[in-house]
Amino acid sequence: MKKDALLEGFLSCHVCTETFRDPVSLSCSHSFCSSCLQKFWEQAKNKNCPICKRRSSKDNPLVNFALKELADSFAGRQKAGSSETEKGEKTLMSLCSKHQEEPKLFCVDEDRAVCPVCEFSLHHGHKVVPVEEAVSDLKEQLISALKSLNPKGQKETKEKQKESTAEKPWKKVGNRESGEKRERHPTERSRLSDVSAADASSD
Repeated sequence: MKKDALLEGFLSCHVCTETFRDPVSLSCSHSFCSSCLQKFWEQAKNKNCPICKRRSSKDNPLVNFALKELADSFAGRQKAGSSETEKGEKTLMSLCSKHQEEPKLFCVDEDRAVCPVCEFSLHHGHKVVPVEEAVSDLKEQLISALKSLNPKGQKETKEKQKESTAEKPWKKVGNRESGEKRERHPTERSRLSDVSAADASSD
């Protein structure tokens, strides 16, 4: 459940805070729902990234189908988990706008999903892998990113634990020395009394 919550954070649009719908990725690698990004740009009167404010080199960024597949799969699981049936597990697949074919392949060189016709005619010579493989790779990247979210905090905690462990022997030594001093005080006072008494008798 905790992993799902963190994964949901990575699959949420920073504009609408909902799970991605037709996500697009900017040149700065930040992603948003296509419609959310267009509305944001219209209101802001510029083409800057809503997060880092860097100007986008893409006026009309294409849908990131690998991210869309992952977001749709996650949304389907969430919906199925709250339903008594598994009908909600099936998600709609976007078709290629040029050939009306299902984009079953992913072009690594152009970072986009493509249909078999596009792969043959437009992406010949590119590195192309099945969409399922691209989605699996993206999942691994997200999980790896989750594990390294706060390495600095973990390091500081470990260092504090080491310091605490190192202080304990010194505390013991300090307590022992204090005890020894307390034990010596009565003896020293007794010796001083004896010396004073001896001086008095000699007078």
